[in-house]
Amino acid sequence: MVATGIVVAQLGGPEDLAGVEPFIRSIFADPRLVPLPGGPRTRSAISALVARARAPGVRRRYEAIGSGSPIVATTQQQADALETELGARGHEVIVAVAHRYSRPDTTMAVGAMVEAGVERIVMLPLFPQYSGSTTGSSEAELRRCLTRCRVDLSLTVIRSWCEHPSYLAAQAKLIDEMVADVPEDQLDGALLVFSAHGLPQRFVDRGDPYTEEIEATVAALAERLHRRIENVIAYQSRTGPISWVGPDVRDVISDAAERGCPWLGVVPISFVSDHLETLHELDIELKARAAEGGLHNFHRSRCFDTEPGVGPMLADIVEEYL
Repeated sequence: MVATGIVVAQLGGPEDLAGVEPFIRSIFADPRLVPLPGGPRTRSAISALVARARAPGVRRRYEAIGSGSPIVATTQQQADALETELGARGHEVIVAVAHRYSRPDTTMAVGAMVEAGVERIVMLPLFPQYSGSTTGSSEAELRRCLTRCRVDLSLTVIRSWCEHPSYLAAQAKLIDEMVADVPEDQLDGALLVFSAHGLPQRFVDRGDPYTEEIEATVAALAERLHRRIENVIAYQSRTGPISWVGPDVRDVISDAAERGCPWLGVVPISFVSDHLETLHELDIELKARAAEGGLHNFHRSRCFDTEPGVGPMLADIVEEYL
């Protein structure tokens, strides 16, 4: 019997082109993320139609980054690093991954907890900043699966870790690495763009703390950086004819190019691993947009991915709850 089971929650992604349409369908079937009208059957039908329409364009983007998302493999490696680190610290734990929109999913994670005979569960969302659309949705799905499987275990959810010292130190290290090469004569005009995944405005209007937590993260990081550079927060990955929080990262980069910014660095602040939003939207689409405006000195800081320090960082965050 293992004392504690840790469920590492992530969005997931398609591992190959065949998985693109099912992945999109799963996203649009989530009532917490996309509030479609009607009941479950209507939602299922609409999400299938949307996925079929969007899949060809999205598949082309995945083809450009190697035909699939690395997020599933990376998340498993991060979970393994967390389990290894906690074990080295003397904690008896099992760690399982629960992707919200792909496999291994939450049901599989609950099965792993039951098989191991855990006494309690701690959910670690791989979203540093809380939003009901990410951490909230993953928590709701975990509770639903526990109820459906008739598993009666105490559940502790780490809802936010955006200001944890270990996270801030690790994130600042990656940013410092990127800005170390900014020439001194370009430092005054340089710009850091902290790019976070977008969120429909209606979430914020209803009290979702996501944008506030993004701002808190950036403010804390700005104090830790070795070189002081002007910074701005922007949001990416907008889709659909609805109002989203802003400013849009595309507009920020266009404005920077127009004013003759000599050096621009993008920090994917809400992401802990590379996937379509970093490898294509930032590295390909936005880099091309900057170049079109004459801004060729475009950089992007690395994500944590499988950095040697990711296990200790996540362990520091979880250890407080063990």
